[in-house]
Amino acid sequence: MNELGLSFGPQRRLSATLTLPPDRAPARMGVVLLNVGIIHRIGPHRFNTKLARALAREGWATLRIDLSGQGDSGVPIEPLPFEQQAVADLQAAMDHFQRVCPVERFVIAGICSGAYSGLAAALADARVDGLWMLDGYAYPTARTRWNRYLQPLVEASPRALGSWARKLGKRTARAVRAALSQSTTPEVWDFARRAPSQDAFGRDIQALVDRGVAVCFVYSGNMRWYFNYRNQLRDAFSAFDFVGRVRCEYLPKADHTATTLATQQQLIRGLAEWLRSTRASDGEGGALNAGSPRPSRCSPTPPG
Repeated sequence: MNELGLSFGPQRRLSATLTLPPDRAPARMGVVLLNVGIIHRIGPHRFNTKLARALAREGWATLRIDLSGQGDSGVPIEPLPFEQQAVADLQAAMDHFQRVCPVERFVIAGICSGAYSGLAAALADARVDGLWMLDGYAYPTARTRWNRYLQPLVEASPRALGSWARKLGKRTARAVRAALSQSTTPEVWDFARRAPSQDAFGRDIQALVDRGVAVCFVYSGNMRWYFNYRNQLRDAFSAFDFVGRVRCEYLPKADHTATTLATQQQLIRGLAEWLRSTRASDGEGGALNAGSPRPSRCSPTPPG
């Protein structure tokens, strides 16, 4: 396959790597990957690199970008607030992607902070037709709160159970009160970043789905405190009809930063299968359809 290093944006300060299919023209839909926290664009344990190469073998051109001030990308002369800057950077990446490749629309795939930024970009830019989020925003239900305490009990050894039994008392009372609490106060995420309210998040996802955006939620076992059973999204957003039009996967044995090879392979297979199924449902010749081979115009140097 072909991989190209790119610089673009204001003062050419943004850096990215373009991965192209080895033996066919790319799909008209490009895939954009971005940083996870402050990790370089290769991703945690090189996950983004492995994902980009796997998708290239399936016919998808992929651009993995370092956002401003991260990895190889420079700091803006006049930076915007973090989320606004991330959206501006992703839009610059899509602009350049279109200049160097025959792509028309985009899928953004993000983990944790990358999921938050991907959602913001999808809401701001109609070119985004697909959004894949690992361990993005999550909204606990009453069942989630019960599971926080019941699941460890089910999984514990008899010796541990004996120890815990001696400490119940007030802790049990607090656990029951917490489990029954239906507080809608947003929980703090990522160093004082607050999740949008549950209703606001539901309205945002509904707007994307109504626009025709394919959305896939994935939650790892490290999100147990916030997301810990398969139908949680459906229960939390039962008032919205998007719950029947999106994909949601709960992978309790996967971890947040794709540490193990097994987790990496599971996530890559799942994302690739989601892209294939979305492409198939879009129909022959649709935006998500890689289609038959055609001449490629991908070039690291944009025309003009």
